[in-house]
Amino acid sequence: MSLVCFSLVLFVCFHVSCLSLEEHSCIWKDCGFCSVESVEELKRHVYFHCYHTKLKQWGRGVLKARPSLGTCTIGLHNRNIVPDITDNFICQWDQCEQPSLVNPEWFYRHVEMHSMCMDVPSAENETLVCCGWKDCEARFKGRFKLREHLRSHTGEKVVACPICGGMFANNTKFFDHIRRQTTIEGQRFQCSHCSKRFATERLLRDHMRNHVNHYKCPLCDMTCPSPSSLRNHVKFRHSNEKPYSCEYCEYSCKNLIDLRKHLDTHSTEPAYRCDLTNCDYTTRSLHSIKNHYKKVHEGDFVARYKCHVCEQCFTRGNNLTAHLRKKHQFKWPSGHPRFRYKKHEDGFMRLQLIRYESMELTEQLMRERPEGEDASQTDSLGPGEDEEDYDS
Repeated sequence: MSLVCFSLVLFVCFHVSCLSLEEHSCIWKDCGFCSVESVEELKRHVYFHCYHTKLKQWGRGVLKARPSLGTCTIGLHNRNIVPDITDNFICQWDQCEQPSLVNPEWFYRHVEMHSMCMDVPSAENETLVCCGWKDCEARFKGRFKLREHLRSHTGEKVVACPICGGMFANNTKFFDHIRRQTTIEGQRFQCSHCSKRFATERLLRDHMRNHVNHYKCPLCDMTCPSPSSLRNHVKFRHSNEKPYSCEYCEYSCKNLIDLRKHLDTHSTEPAYRCDLTNCDYTTRSLHSIKNHYKKVHEGDFVARYKCHVCEQCFTRGNNLTAHLRKKHQFKWPSGHPRFRYKKHEDGFMRLQLIRYESMELTEQLMRERPEGEDASQTDSLGPGEDEEDYDS
């Protein structure tokens, strides 16, 4: 950590130590967060601002060193809005007795210490370095790889955009964030399926992988482009396990995001306020305040979705979905929870009518098809049928 960043940490620590139980509002510039729980929640929030500021400072240095990369054009409204931190940070390294931490910087450095204390394999000893995190059996050839891996457990980011505040796990993802905002003239690589353009060939290749499904769910007809997307599908569609529980009621859910949304219902006080002049908008949701800035103050209310049947336009994809299901009687295909929309050359998003499967997956699906069933029976695109050519 640089001397400047360390001084910032000490400076913020001093202010946090002076907080009293009566002070529940964050006074960080352009934040507007209000704690509805306790001073402990506000402390976590302010400490995360400190950590976030350090990442933005590093991002500013990265952009300064690479002026040809360009700059972020998203806008400044969200640059100081940080995620909700509902609990202290807990190290789950095997046999670690460290109490929970309120400061993310302390927590990430503590976890990093575990990786640096591991014995490094030598030429004579080829034993791999093992991850000691709860329920993880990953192994690596060195401490550096283990340290990188641990970020997948802790959620640590290493750099943030100084303009919009977005946080990234590595510099490559930060560079991609900037390159995706390159002017249309600089986006020379175009996807042949959805017409989306990219500044580099690598970004195009990464994007096109998401169009091809390689994995089929063993429990239904859903197909997915990656093992992680298949795991998420099974978790949300076929599992009844709900590991996240509300401490105030009997509610439980499958992910932390849904739990945080639910916790908002237990408070009548808004957690976020719009800081712009002459705007008194308040909300309990981080997602809602971001949408407010985007739609009200940045003018993002253009109708970008169009029905491919009757040409009616909509500003949101879920409105088009409701229209397709109610007016045209379209149904989701078996195993799929939603429609997917494809951007056309005229700029409108329309229902994607084709799904791409890999050769290996296609052969598997053909083997599993009931004998005597004609492929054309499921590949036709008529409303009211559970076709397999809709994508989720």
